[in-house]
Amino acid sequence: MLELLLSGLVTFFERAIFLISKKVRPPKRVLRYLPLVGPAVLGAIAVPGILAPTGVFSLVETIPPVIAAVLSVLAWRWTKQVVVGLVVGLGVWWGLIFALTQLGLR
Repeated sequence: MLELLLSGLVTFFERAIFLISKKVRPPKRVLRYLPLVGPAVLGAIAVPGILAPTGVFSLVETIPPVIAAVLSVLAWRWTKQVVVGLVVGLGVWWGLIFALTQLGLR
């Protein structure tokens, strides 16, 4: 438990030093790639959840999230509103899950 607490403190101060100090700045190489970290992490979290939602690739389990994700992105691009994309994606996903359950495929 002590190791966990100490590693958390070290990580916190390591990150906070760039926020509170005007002299200490990340290297230019780090600043160049920093904007790419967010999309990379989001992709690393989202793609496995879309392609293998149960941990195993199965066509019946994979098709609804893929269709919902594609329609969600299209709705977001069309309206430029994230909420619309989320509502469309969730609605399509829930509808497909309901339809597959009613057909006995899930």
